[in-house]
Amino acid sequence: MFFAALAAALPVFTSCEENGGPEATYEISVNLMYEGSAYEEEGITVSLSVFNGGASYEAATNASGTASFCVPAGTYEASASFRTAENGNVLTFNGVNSSVVVTASGETSFDIVLTASETNQIVIKELYIGGCPTDDGSDYYQYDKYVVLYNNSSESATLANLCLGMATPYNSNGTNNYYEGGSLIYSDWIPAACAIWWFQQDVTIEPYSQIVVALNGAIDHTATYSNSVDLSNSAYYATYDPECGFSNANYYPAPSAAIPTDHYLQSYLYGRGNAWPLSNTSPAFFIFSTEGTAPEAFAQDPSNKYQYSSALTDAKVPVEWIIDGVEVFRSGYDNNQKRLLASVDAGSVTLTGRLGYSVYRNVDKEATEALLENEGLLVYNYAGGTDGSTDPSGIDAEASIAAGAHIVYKDTNNASNDFHQRARASLRR
Repeated sequence: MFFAALAAALPVFTSCEENGGPEATYEISVNLMYEGSAYEEEGITVSLSVFNGGASYEAATNASGTASFCVPAGTYEASASFRTAENGNVLTFNGVNSSVVVTASGETSFDIVLTASETNQIVIKELYIGGCPTDDGSDYYQYDKYVVLYNNSSESATLANLCLGMATPYNSNGTNNYYEGGSLIYSDWIPAACAIWWFQQDVTIEPYSQIVVALNGAIDHTATYSNSVDLSNSAYYATYDPECGFSNANYYPAPSAAIPTDHYLQSYLYGRGNAWPLSNTSPAFFIFSTEGTAPEAFAQDPSNKYQYSSALTDAKVPVEWIIDGVEVFRSGYDNNQKRLLASVDAGSVTLTGRLGYSVYRNVDKEATEALLENEGLLVYNYAGGTDGSTDPSGIDAEASIAAGAHIVYKDTNNASNDFHQRARASLRR
């Protein structure tokens, strides 16, 4: 299964003339190797280019992971780059061999040693949590939070036991009892404060598509506040489980009748309060899968709890369960502290609340432009960021999607590189 379409193979010779003349070509093979063995996959594009510029050739691998070329004598660079998607994870493979020397009597077989890095198919595309001004500008409204989860690949993604969590403390500038000697005391888990939320069934997201989760009211908020968003769409999901103890009507009004009840996320409250207090200034938000463990069983299990303070209990979510996370810092404060480990998010994105802003993932310009189906559909000159914060790709993701393009978002596990502050939430119309 391949994540991105690569350029069609250039024509190559089907036979080689080894006559020593000026047009002589020689048959060579290039083999993909991974972790000491052949990477046996058919259809992977291998590129062969004259070292320091010049002619280039492409060929696809056979079932043994070997690509065949007929080329003139010379020194070449062989390379391969591709992605595979499976079980919610994306593996990016890269390999280069800069020592392919073709002669009349020299080597005829060369290897490309592949290295792999893992990301996830599902990413947090947008987090809108800061609220918006009221219509008369005298106050702000904060009960319209949402998150957009996006399939950042060309393959359908199905995740079981998908959950939402937020790390302690709620605000990035709050006192953090997890720091000792300037470092976090945990290294292989992330604290999930108060409660977790989970989907009632497996979640499938089609390629380059998204789902929206209303984190407070799954209603049309624009009916009262025109600067807000309409979260009453029947395709949306809602954090709504009054029976667990989250009964605060400001946070959880009854969802729109258009939203089916099987789109209600469930929860288990192991902390205190009548609402899940996701910060409207600076949350550390993450999504994870409990894999083979039922989410409710995990949430109820006392053995994975940590008593953060006399009033707050956390659940220890193993790092290997975490699919994606984003560390949000509070604008205007110099005492923000990390809560997510670098393995989850090595950076942070700053948010100014109460103005209708969101944190929005940047576009991977190179990967998006490489998709052949995007020809003529991408919209440029993006101007949707705020002063000092923008998407460096220059691609207007939402306008491009509306035009029919497929967007690949940047995913380096570093919010400083991957996100910007968007001046208008993408769901606002």
